[in-house]
Amino acid sequence: MSVKKHTFLEITKHLKTKVPAIKYIDKYRGQLDNVRNWVFPRPAVLLSYGRTDWNNISMGGQLGDAVIRVRVVVENYADAYEGSINQQKALEFFDINEKVHQALQNLSGTFFKNMSRVVDEDDEDHGNLIVTIFEYSCKMVDDSSADTNENRVEIEPDLMVNYINKKDFPKASGKGDFIIDM
Repeated sequence: MSVKKHTFLEITKHLKTKVPAIKYIDKYRGQLDNVRNWVFPRPAVLLSYGRTDWNNISMGGQLGDAVIRVRVVVENYADAYEGSINQQKALEFFDINEKVHQALQNLSGTFFKNMSRVVDEDDEDHGNLIVTIFEYSCKMVDDSSADTNENRVEIEPDLMVNYINKKDFPKASGKGDFIIDM
């Protein structure tokens, strides 16, 4: 299974468990570009991947510095101004945002580790939809191309030396730690 697919499924499952108020979670595919063409329950979370810078590690695996974008979408017709009769209702989206953040901060999974919020901002061009975009950085491991050859030689193998008899030990010369007389 794809590393990013697996990560998406783990984050989705975690959010459903930790933030039951979320009614819909999906991969972001431009749903907010034309809201009339996309009908989905709200509050919602839309996930996407930002840039991932990959570095090779041993045997075909890669370690990446990844960005995961989380869009929290809340429908809101209430007024937030001071004195509004429904101000508390208008500000409930802050509570949902906080619960989503609490669920994701420091989250780790099978292929990703230590999600950490690096930025959040309001996306303000959606009428009565309040959209907050969070970006989380994390480490991601992709071993899908790792060499599965059983005859490979490890880069830093664990060495074990067994002497059958102590009389077989070489005598140290005293000239240094690694110099011995034979």
